[in-house]
This record gives sequence, C-alpha cells and structure tokens, in this order.
Amino acid sequence: MNLSQEVEYLKLEIQKLKADRARMTKALQENSCHGRRVQRAYEDALLLAMWRSSGIIPSRRYARLHKFSQHRWENATGLLRMARVLTGHRRWATNDLTTIEARLETAKQRALENRDAYHSRLNAHART
Repeated sequence: MNLSQEVEYLKLEIQKLKADRARMTKALQENSCHGRRVQRAYEDALLLAMWRSSGIIPSRRYARLHKFSQHRWENATGLLRMARVLTGHRRWATNDLTTIEARLETAKQRALENRDAYHSRLNAHART
C-alpha cells in the first residue's frame, strides 16, 4: 500500500468514526434524563396545541382534568415558549397545527442541544 492509498484509507476511517460518534451522541442525549424530559414536553406541547387548534383553551385547570401534573404543564409550555408559539400569558402566535408542529420540532432539537436555553423558558420553580 502506497502513501496516497494509506491517506485515503485513514480519511475513510475518520469519516466513519465521526459518523459513529454523532450517532452515539444523539442516542445518549435522547436517553438522558433531560432528553426524556424534553421528549415528554414535546408530546404534551403537541397535545396542548391540538386542543388549541380545535377551539379548546388549554388552561392549567383543563389540563389537570386530563391528568397533567404541574411539572408536565410547565415543561410543555416552556417548550411552546421556546418555539415562539406562546408569546405571553394565554397568547398564542398561531393556531395552525402544522406550523406549531414544525416550530416545536425545531425547539425540541435546540432544547436537546442546549439545556440552558430550555431551562431559561421555564418558571423559576420548574427549573430544578
């Protein structure tokens, strides 16, 4: 094997290792406590968005009737704030479910990548 072949072989090996590292990092983030929290918040935020798009005001009281805990409510609304869907107290930027879902997907990825960005959207008592 000459030098140029060896360099090409090593480049391929590096590329393979980088892909494996990215895959493992993604799996680790998704399986961590924070990853599970963000995934649950994403699912709950989608449910709140479905309620809103169907004309139901998704209040804490209404969510409590559907077995939402306070923490689940805070996590879901924090992700909705991060997605810029909730802009204030009970002010929704849009009621279009496809738009909300796309924004939530982006916010979920950002929350997984940057824990502090997600925590800054939560109430002070929900950040712990």
